Amino acid sequence: MFRVSAKNLFLFAQRRFLETTAALLKPPKSPPPPSSSSALVDCLVKSLDLPLESAVSVAQKLGAHQNGVEKADSVLRFLRSREFGKAQMAKLVTNTPSLLLSNVESNLKPKLEYFREVGLSESVLLATIAGNSKFFWRSLNSYYKPQIEFLKKYLRTSGALDVAIKRCSWLLTVDRKYLLEPNIDLLIREGVRFDDIAILMLYQPRTLVTKVEKVASFVESVKGLGMEPSSTSFIHGLRVMSSMNESTWNKKVENFKSLGWSQEDFLSMFVRCPHCLALSEKKIRRTVDFYLNTASIAREVIVSQPLLLLFSVDKRLRPRHGVITFLSSKGLLKVDKPVVTPFRLTEELFMKRYVMKHVERVPHLMEIYRGSATAQ
Repeated sequence: MFRVSAKNLFLFAQRRFLETTAALLKPPKSPPPPSSSSALVDCLVKSLDLPLESAVSVAQKLGAHQNGVEKADSVLRFLRSREFGKAQMAKLVTNTPSLLLSNVESNLKPKLEYFREVGLSESVLLATIAGNSKFFWRSLNSYYKPQIEFLKKYLRTSGALDVAIKRCSWLLTVDRKYLLEPNIDLLIREGVRFDDIAILMLYQPRTLVTKVEKVASFVESVKGLGMEPSSTSFIHGLRVMSSMNESTWNKKVENFKSLGWSQEDFLSMFVRCPHCLALSEKKIRRTVDFYLNTASIAREVIVSQPLLLLFSVDKRLRPRHGVITFLSSKGLLKVDKPVVTPFRLTEELFMKRYVMKHVERVPHLMEIYRGSATAQ
C-alpha cells in the first residue's frame, strides 16, 4: 500500500496555498485594444445611424486599411459640412464603401467646388451624387469638365443646365460618347435643328441617354405620323412618344376613342399638339366633359384645336366661361354660337377684353371672375 508521509503532505499543501494566493493577488489582464474594424463599425453606427449589420458589412469590405477610421471620419465630416444628410451619406457608403478611404482635399472637395462654380444648385448636386455611387470615382479633368462643356453647347445657361440635370442626372454621369453624341448625331442626320435638340435636352433629357436603337425607332414612328424632323412639332412628338411605352400609348388611344375620337381624329390631334397625349386620362376626360357639356363646344372643334385640352378647368376654363355667360345674359356680349377664343387668350388680353371693358357697368364682374360672387 502506497503511504504518504506527514512531511510530504505538508509541503504539497503549502505549495498549493502559495500558488493560489499568487493567482488571486495577480492584477487582471487589460482588455485587448479594439480592432480598426470594430472602431469603424462603431463610427458608422453613431455617425449615420446605420444598422449594425450594414455597418459590419461596410467594414468587412474595407478590410484592415491603415488609418481607415481616421479617413472615414474625415470623409463623413466633409460630406456633413456640405449639407449631405445622414440618409444620403448612408446610401453612398453602403453602395460604395471605398468612398470612406477617399482623400478629401484631392478628390472630393475639388469636384464639389467645380460643380458649384458651373451653377448646379445644392439640391440637384446632392441628389445627383446620392443617386450615383460611382460619382466620385470619375476624373474631374478628363471626364466631368469635358462633359459639362459638351452639355453647355446646348444648355447655354447655368439655370438650364441645372434644370436638365435635375430632370435626368444621367446627363452628368453617362458616357457621352456611348449615348449622348450618337443620339444627337442621329437627330442631326434626320434633319432636326440644333435649337430643337437643345429643347429636347432641356425638357426630355432622358431620351438622349436612351439606347440609340430605341431612339431611332421613336424617330421612325414620329416620322410615320407625318411629322417632318425639321419642324418644331417633331421634337415635341419625339418627347412625348419617348416618355411612354407601347402599353401606355395604347391606353391613351383607347381613352380618346372612348370619348368619341376616331383613329384619324386622334392622330390628327397628336400631330397638331403632341403635348395633349402627355396629359393624364382623368385630366383629358374632365376637360372634354367641360367643353362638350358645359361650354357646348363640338368635338370637332377640340380635334382641330387640341391646345384646348391643355387648359385647366378650374383655374382657366370655368372662371372665363362664367364671365362670358354672365355678359351674354345681360346683353353686354353677343355670342351667336359657342366660341373658344376667350379660352385661348392670354390672361392679360382676356382681362382687357372681357373684364375691364365692362367693369364700370358691372362692378362685381371681377368677383364673378374670381369665383367669389354669384353670376346673377
